[in-house]
Amino acid sequence: MIYKTREMPKKILGLTAFNNRLQPGHELKGRIRKELKNLKAGYGGEQNFDKHLLEYSPSYPHAILHDICLKQDGVYLQMDSLLITPDAIFIFEVKNISGKLIFMKNPDRFVRELPNGKRQAMQSPVTQVRRKKFFLQKWLIEKGVHIPIKCVVVFAYINELQLVDFPDVYITFAYQVPTYMYSLPLEEGPFNAEKITSLARQISNNHQEYDPFPMIKKWNVSRADIQPGVQCLSCNFFGMQWHRKKWICQSCGERGADSHIAAIKDWFYLIDPQMTNHQFRKFALIEDRHTAKRLLEKSDLYLKGKRRGSYYIMKE
Repeated sequence: MIYKTREMPKKILGLTAFNNRLQPGHELKGRIRKELKNLKAGYGGEQNFDKHLLEYSPSYPHAILHDICLKQDGVYLQMDSLLITPDAIFIFEVKNISGKLIFMKNPDRFVRELPNGKRQAMQSPVTQVRRKKFFLQKWLIEKGVHIPIKCVVVFAYINELQLVDFPDVYITFAYQVPTYMYSLPLEEGPFNAEKITSLARQISNNHQEYDPFPMIKKWNVSRADIQPGVQCLSCNFFGMQWHRKKWICQSCGERGADSHIAAIKDWFYLIDPQMTNHQFRKFALIEDRHTAKRLLEKSDLYLKGKRRGSYYIMKE
């Protein structure tokens, strides 16, 4: 049973808005696009893993939790997926990396070899998942839970793998995970259905989602580098104008009643977790504060404070 599903990372939403609104020619454009591409690839690989894991439906009780982040000893512990069975907890570290992949140890090393023969040293997923096992073990012990933890490194798609030395962490491909799980003998363990459910809910309740907003603070970018205006979804022009209860694009003539919603989200993603009427007017290029108030009230936001001290925040 799935106790926590996987959702698109907030960082993808933020970087998409960042890449879209950062002034053309800005020096960070290339870095943002590269990170956004890598995040999307990683998320796509995790989704492919989730699809294959659905084939795993054993007769014994179990719990699946995707994209879990716990805090232990001041360290944030992000795990792609957890599987709780009666006799063990499995941590799945999912990777979507192209090229020939080479694992070595003593010390742990991970190298990607590209088609042109060039080699690139990367952080070893074996080391990453071992670190997560260490902190998860401490987190569980503090909760009075004692159960073996097993680590699995999963590659979302088929690659050429070369294991120079065999690590103590199982390495496989996403499509092979259900078969691997079914092949494991179920030993007598400390968890029954009730305890599995209780632990799954405890982990889910302690999940701390990473919040990357507002992006300009994380990237040390000035607010002046962010393009204001309501964007036309047809031609991408910034600066649609509000006229007779419609947004009108001055470039292509496209019209829309809710075009400002995306601009409001971009503000929260990029600039500030709060938005006043005055800030909305400046960002959406609206002059009338009464029009701005009506649009904000219809934008599914929370209103905080009163009169001059009022502001709006996003709903989760």
